[in-house]
Amino acid sequence: MKKAVFSDLDGTLLKDNHRFSKLTKKTVNSVQKKGIPFVVTTGRLANDAIRQARKLKVHKYNGYVLANNGASAYSFKTNSFLWMMIFTTAEIKTLFQFTYQKYKVHFFSNNSTYVYEYGENSYYWSKIMRTKYKVITKPEEIIEDITHASVITHQSLDDNAAGVLIQELRQLLPQLDITQYNNRVFEIACKGISKGSALQFLSHHIGIDISQTYSFGDSYNDLELIRQAGVGIAVGNAIDELKAMANEVTLSNREDGPAKYLQQFFLKK
Repeated sequence: MKKAVFSDLDGTLLKDNHRFSKLTKKTVNSVQKKGIPFVVTTGRLANDAIRQARKLKVHKYNGYVLANNGASAYSFKTNSFLWMMIFTTAEIKTLFQFTYQKYKVHFFSNNSTYVYEYGENSYYWSKIMRTKYKVITKPEEIIEDITHASVITHQSLDDNAAGVLIQELRQLLPQLDITQYNNRVFEIACKGISKGSALQFLSHHIGIDISQTYSFGDSYNDLELIRQAGVGIAVGNAIDELKAMANEVTLSNREDGPAKYLQQFFLKK
């Protein structure tokens, strides 16, 4: 049966310096030569995710990219998006009014991060992704489609306060999903959108049975990616929750875990 591979980037396929090893690039190319789709599946913004996929020669094989935690799906065959799930203007305004000067918020488009104030970590990632970084003081300054957002409290909340915040966000934004990463970070996405649902949608689109999908991940936004795949594989440096859910655990990103797994189970003669 046809197989497909879906892989997260940071902490999984990329080294800690945010670069692909020679082994990873060679292995991913060999997998694709065998006619097995390799799908970059990342929380990175779409423009950067597409750039990273080109380094893996995904474009050479008319492959696909799942970016923005599954909210954007790009096809190299048509050089266009298969889908892009976005917030409504009203939802952006509602979120802004509820959070401005109260919480940190990152609004993400395919090529920009919009923030209320400069943040060292968010700015660092915008530079890593070579995307735009914009400080805003009103919602009208957001001039691109927003695919997902993060609400970040200034201090860690206790469990009760975190639960209250989640309920408030869900009441304000009933058509969006609110996911708690920890007691400071709360992710917001269009209803039903995750790396896992994107894997399901794209597998159906390209005619791959879900049982024949293999996924690699390391962190909270990979939980559904691992859960929904036929075979979910956690890298050795993954969070404990992901390892507990995964079908298998391979070596860490520092040890080229995904590449060595693919060599053993996809390329070994």
